[in-house]
Amino acid sequence: MALLVIMMGTLVLGLLVLARMGWARRRRHRRLARAANKMGMSFSASDPFGLTRRYAAFAITAAGHSPRAENVIHGHRDGCNVRAFDYHFEAGHGPGRLARLYCVIVFDTNVELPDALMWHLDDAGPGPLDVRGALAQAGRWLVAKGELFAPALAEAFAEFASEPVSLQTHEASVMLCSSARWGPREFTSRVDRAVAALKDLLARHETK
Repeated sequence: MALLVIMMGTLVLGLLVLARMGWARRRRHRRLARAANKMGMSFSASDPFGLTRRYAAFAITAAGHSPRAENVIHGHRDGCNVRAFDYHFEAGHGPGRLARLYCVIVFDTNVELPDALMWHLDDAGPGPLDVRGALAQAGRWLVAKGELFAPALAEAFAEFASEPVSLQTHEASVMLCSSARWGPREFTSRVDRAVAALKDLLARHETK
Protein backbone atom coordinates (compact mmCIF):
# COMPACT_ATOMS: atom_id res chain seq x y z
CA MET A 1 0.00 0.00 0.00
CA ALA A 2 2.78 2.39 0.96
CA LEU A 3 4.55 1.65 -2.32
CA LEU A 4 1.36 2.44 -4.27
CA VAL A 5 0.98 5.76 -2.43
CA ILE A 6 4.60 6.65 -3.22
CA MET A 7 4.13 5.77 -6.89
CA MET A 8 0.92 7.79 -7.13
CA GLY A 9 2.57 10.73 -5.39
CA THR A 10 5.51 10.58 -7.78
CA LEU A 11 3.16 10.46 -10.78
CA VAL A 12 1.14 13.44 -9.55
CA LEU A 13 4.30 15.41 -8.85
CA GLY A 14 5.62 14.62 -12.35
CA LEU A 15 2.35 15.76 -13.93
CA LEU A 16 2.43 18.99 -11.92
CA VAL A 17 6.01 19.68 -13.04
CA LEU A 18 5.09 19.07 -16.69
CA ALA A 19 2.02 21.31 -16.37
CA ARG A 20 4.11 24.09 -14.84
CA MET A 21 6.71 23.78 -17.60
CA GLY A 22 4.00 23.94 -20.27
CA TRP A 23 2.43 27.00 -18.63
CA ALA A 24 5.82 28.77 -18.41
CA ARG A 25 6.53 27.99 -22.07
CA ARG A 26 3.15 29.35 -23.22
CA ARG A 27 3.66 32.45 -21.07
CA ARG A 28 7.04 33.08 -22.69
CA HIS A 29 5.42 32.67 -26.14
CA ARG A 30 2.83 35.33 -25.31
CA ARG A 31 5.25 37.79 -23.77
CA LEU A 32 7.77 37.54 -26.61
CA ALA A 33 4.97 37.88 -29.18
CA ARG A 34 3.91 41.15 -27.52
CA ALA A 35 7.54 42.35 -27.45
CA ALA A 36 7.93 41.56 -31.17
CA ASN A 37 4.74 43.46 -31.97
CA LYS A 38 5.95 46.53 -30.07
CA MET A 39 9.19 46.38 -32.06
CA GLY A 40 7.28 46.24 -35.35
CA MET A 41 8.54 42.71 -35.98
CA SER A 42 6.93 39.29 -36.43
CA PHE A 43 6.85 36.35 -34.02
CA SER A 44 6.61 32.59 -34.46
CA ALA A 45 6.51 30.14 -31.55
CA SER A 46 8.04 27.48 -33.83
CA ASP A 47 10.90 27.79 -36.32
CA PRO A 48 9.62 28.88 -39.77
CA PHE A 49 13.12 29.22 -41.28
CA GLY A 50 14.91 25.94 -40.50
CA LEU A 51 17.42 27.94 -38.48
CA THR A 52 19.60 25.00 -37.41
CA ARG A 53 20.18 24.16 -41.08
CA ARG A 54 20.36 27.77 -42.29
CA TYR A 55 23.14 28.55 -39.81
CA ALA A 56 24.75 25.11 -39.76
CA ALA A 57 28.23 26.63 -40.29
CA PHE A 58 28.11 28.37 -36.90
CA ALA A 59 29.70 26.87 -33.77
CA ILE A 60 26.54 26.94 -31.65
CA THR A 61 24.45 24.99 -34.17
CA ALA A 62 27.20 22.40 -34.52
CA ALA A 63 27.34 21.82 -30.75
CA GLY A 64 25.65 18.90 -29.06
CA HIS A 65 22.61 17.11 -30.46
CA SER A 66 18.80 17.36 -30.61
CA PRO A 67 18.86 21.07 -31.60
CA ARG A 68 15.67 23.13 -31.59
CA ALA A 69 14.93 26.79 -32.27
CA GLU A 70 11.73 28.40 -31.03
CA ASN A 71 10.25 31.78 -30.08
CA VAL A 72 11.55 33.36 -33.27
CA ILE A 73 11.34 37.16 -33.53
CA HIS A 74 12.09 38.24 -37.09
CA GLY A 75 11.91 41.24 -39.37
CA HIS A 76 13.71 44.56 -39.76
CA ARG A 77 14.89 46.79 -36.94
CA ASP A 78 16.40 50.15 -37.82
CA GLY A 79 17.10 48.90 -41.33
CA CYS A 80 18.75 45.64 -40.24
CA ASN A 81 17.48 42.15 -41.01
CA VAL A 82 17.12 40.42 -37.62
CA ARG A 83 16.31 36.93 -36.39
CA ALA A 84 16.28 36.46 -32.60
CA PHE A 85 15.31 33.16 -31.00
CA ASP A 86 15.67 30.65 -28.17
CA TYR A 87 18.03 27.83 -29.13
CA HIS A 88 18.07 24.48 -27.30
CA PHE A 89 20.41 21.54 -27.64
CA GLU A 90 21.66 18.67 -25.51
CA ALA A 91 25.24 17.80 -24.61
CA GLY A 92 26.28 14.29 -23.66
CA HIS A 93 24.19 11.16 -23.31
CA GLY A 94 22.60 9.07 -20.61
CA PRO A 95 22.69 10.20 -16.94
CA GLY A 96 25.30 12.86 -17.75
CA ARG A 97 23.19 14.52 -20.43
CA LEU A 98 22.80 18.29 -20.08
CA ALA A 99 20.19 20.52 -21.69
CA ARG A 100 21.58 23.85 -22.88
CA LEU A 101 19.65 27.00 -23.76
CA TYR A 102 21.00 30.06 -25.55
CA CYS A 103 19.30 33.27 -26.62
CA VAL A 104 20.54 34.04 -30.12
CA ILE A 105 20.45 37.11 -32.38
CA VAL A 106 21.49 36.82 -36.03
CA PHE A 107 21.94 39.62 -38.55
CA ASP A 108 22.08 38.81 -42.25
CA THR A 109 23.88 41.68 -43.96
CA ASN A 110 24.88 42.39 -47.55
CA VAL A 111 28.55 42.80 -46.56
CA GLU A 112 31.01 39.91 -46.77
CA LEU A 113 32.85 39.76 -43.45
CA PRO A 114 35.95 37.84 -42.36
CA ASP A 115 35.15 34.63 -40.49
CA ALA A 116 35.64 35.03 -36.74
CA LEU A 117 34.60 33.17 -33.59
CA MET A 118 34.85 34.74 -30.13
CA TRP A 119 33.49 32.89 -27.09
CA HIS A 120 32.90 34.64 -23.77
CA LEU A 121 35.09 33.54 -20.88
CA ASP A 122 32.05 33.19 -18.58
CA ASP A 123 30.67 30.43 -20.83
CA ALA A 124 33.93 28.86 -22.00
CA GLY A 125 33.56 25.67 -19.94
CA PRO A 126 30.41 24.27 -21.59
CA GLY A 127 31.09 26.06 -24.90
CA PRO A 128 31.43 24.29 -28.28
CA LEU A 129 34.53 22.24 -29.07
CA ASP A 130 35.65 24.94 -31.53
CA VAL A 131 36.58 27.24 -28.64
CA ARG A 132 38.65 24.74 -26.61
CA GLY A 133 41.81 25.52 -28.57
CA ALA A 134 41.47 29.30 -28.59
CA LEU A 135 44.22 31.17 -30.41
CA ALA A 136 44.14 34.38 -28.39
CA GLN A 137 42.02 36.58 -26.14
CA ALA A 138 40.25 39.88 -26.90
CA GLY A 139 38.96 41.44 -23.70
CA ARG A 140 36.54 38.96 -22.10
CA TRP A 141 36.41 36.80 -25.24
CA LEU A 142 38.49 33.80 -26.27
CA VAL A 143 39.35 34.02 -29.96
CA ALA A 144 39.03 30.67 -31.74
CA LYS A 145 38.99 32.01 -35.29
CA GLY A 146 39.70 35.32 -37.04
CA GLU A 147 42.49 36.66 -34.86
CA LEU A 148 42.97 39.73 -37.07
CA PHE A 149 39.26 40.64 -37.20
CA ALA A 150 38.57 39.92 -33.51
CA PRO A 151 39.73 43.32 -32.15
CA ALA A 152 37.26 45.18 -34.42
CA LEU A 153 34.49 42.79 -33.43
CA ALA A 154 35.30 43.16 -29.73
CA GLU A 155 35.42 46.95 -29.97
CA ALA A 156 32.12 47.24 -31.84
CA PHE A 157 30.32 44.93 -29.39
CA ALA A 158 32.14 46.21 -26.29
CA GLU A 159 28.81 46.85 -24.50
CA PHE A 160 28.25 43.09 -24.42
CA ALA A 161 31.63 42.27 -22.86
CA SER A 162 30.21 42.12 -19.32
CA GLU A 163 27.60 39.52 -20.32
CA PRO A 164 28.10 35.84 -21.25
CA VAL A 165 27.59 36.72 -24.92
CA SER A 166 29.66 35.14 -27.68
CA LEU A 167 30.15 36.43 -31.21
CA GLN A 168 30.65 34.81 -34.58
CA THR A 169 30.79 36.09 -38.15
CA HIS A 170 30.49 33.91 -41.21
CA GLU A 171 30.22 35.21 -44.76
CA ALA A 172 27.63 38.02 -44.50
CA SER A 173 26.05 37.00 -41.17
CA VAL A 174 26.77 38.04 -37.59
CA MET A 175 25.55 35.90 -34.66
CA LEU A 176 25.38 36.67 -30.94
CA CYS A 177 24.75 33.82 -28.47
CA SER A 178 23.98 34.39 -24.80
CA SER A 179 23.89 31.66 -22.19
CA ALA A 180 21.69 33.98 -20.09
CA ARG A 181 17.93 33.56 -20.50
CA TRP A 182 16.65 36.93 -21.72
CA GLY A 183 13.14 38.03 -20.87
CA PRO A 184 11.05 40.04 -23.38
CA ARG A 185 12.39 43.41 -22.19
CA GLU A 186 15.96 42.14 -22.32
CA PHE A 187 15.40 40.72 -25.81
CA THR A 188 14.22 44.16 -26.97
CA SER A 189 17.13 46.03 -25.39
CA ARG A 190 19.71 43.48 -26.58
CA VAL A 191 18.41 43.62 -30.16
CA ASP A 192 18.60 47.43 -30.19
CA ARG A 193 22.09 47.42 -28.67
CA ALA A 194 23.20 44.74 -31.14
CA VAL A 195 21.83 46.76 -34.08
CA ALA A 196 23.91 49.75 -32.97
CA ALA A 197 26.97 47.50 -32.55
CA LEU A 198 26.44 45.95 -35.98
CA LYS A 199 26.28 49.35 -37.65
CA ASP A 200 29.49 50.32 -35.87
CA LEU A 201 31.16 47.10 -37.03
CA LEU A 202 30.09 47.57 -40.65
CA ALA A 203 31.26 51.19 -40.61
CA ARG A 204 34.67 50.10 -39.29
CA HIS A 205 34.89 47.36 -41.90
CA GLU A 206 33.96 49.65 -44.79
CA THR A 207 36.61 52.22 -43.88
CA LYS A 208 39.40 49.63 -44.16
